[in-house]
Amino acid sequence: MKRVNAIESNREEARERQLSVVRERAKHEAEKMAEELERRSGATLDEIGRTLEAKKRESSALQADRESRIWECEHTLEKIRTRKEDEESASERLRQAMQQPGQGLGLRQSATETKEQQLEMVQLDGARGREAVMRERHSIEAVRRTVRKERCRQRRQWIHQIKEMNAKFPEQVRPLAEERKKKYEQATAKEDAAERALAADVKMIEEYLPKLISLEDIPVNPEETDIIRHQFDEVFTQ
Repeated sequence: MKRVNAIESNREEARERQLSVVRERAKHEAEKMAEELERRSGATLDEIGRTLEAKKRESSALQADRESRIWECEHTLEKIRTRKEDEESASERLRQAMQQPGQGLGLRQSATETKEQQLEMVQLDGARGREAVMRERHSIEAVRRTVRKERCRQRRQWIHQIKEMNAKFPEQVRPLAEERKKKYEQATAKEDAAERALAADVKMIEEYLPKLISLEDIPVNPEETDIIRHQFDEVFTQ
């Protein structure tokens, strides 16, 4: 059994290392791409960075709130379990006391009735405790669903903002083209190359930056993680 646990622990550590490598590589390549885009496009990428940083803080706040709620639920469940154990202990003492000989039939009968009533109360409290546990479980699941929905909403919003900012890049180039058209001038090779590079950068941001935003959803499955890692390698190699 210890060997099986050790193997499972080693596998889990290997998966964590693979996931860490993928995240580190993606982070490094994203920083390189951001620096290159900032060099070419100026302050627009700064706006993207500030927006993403603000959303990251919002996500951290939501995560902290979720963890606080989960801790409260777990604390409540622990109190319920402790109370249940106390009630079971009291019930056992009552059963043992009922088995001891009494000094009088009347006293014994009265004590028996009292103890039966107490046992019924213990059973009723146990049922209420189980109901409370189920309610807490439903509450925890509701919190988890809410957090997942909020994270999905945030990602959709981030991607939408990225596309809006990317749409502004061509508008910065369009006045130059219109000015050349008025003067019946042709774009120089350098200007043409710069415009094509800008268009390629915008396309790359639209295609791959949303994937970087969703890195925290990378599956733990090593095969799927390796596939995603190779995809990023191919993209950044190009």
